Amino acid sequence: MAAQMTRTNVAARTVAGKPAAVARTRLVARAAATQTIKRAEVPLALEEGPMPLNTFNNKNPFKAKIVSVERIVGPKATGETCNIVIETEGKIPFWEGQSYGVIPPGTKVNSRGKEVPHGVRLYSIASSRYGDSCDGKTTTLCVRRTTYWDPEMGKDDPAK
Repeated sequence: MAAQMTRTNVAARTVAGKPAAVARTRLVARAAATQTIKRAEVPLALEEGPMPLNTFNNKNPFKAKIVSVERIVGPKATGETCNIVIETEGKIPFWEGQSYGVIPPGTKVNSRGKEVPHGVRLYSIASSRYGDSCDGKTTTLCVRRTTYWDPEMGKDDPAK
């Protein structure tokens, strides 16, 4: 809210008869003085050791718990982009730049007509190795699902 108030003050050019820059400085300083910022302890064990590679596979998957799914684009945006927070309990370490292979639940019918499990889908990890709460026990995936508009149907085509 302080940032929003600051933008309003700058746009007004003056606040209470004083230049906006002075008023903005006082407003930000007052807001900072009332908030207590607590720095989380960084687990230094996450900095040590070799980069974790292939810690789990199709035959030995890690079953994670989804903590939250939040849509991060507006209602008129094409497609859908979500921020997905996953609880890993620190059992599936990663470094920045790595990805997770996710196996969706359920089955599909392959080209031979046989019902088989879904294949692995790769998603880039969006959080640092410390996770969302700086304890190394969560991770975030930013996932975009593209939709295709069919002008004949007048709505999104679910087949694509």
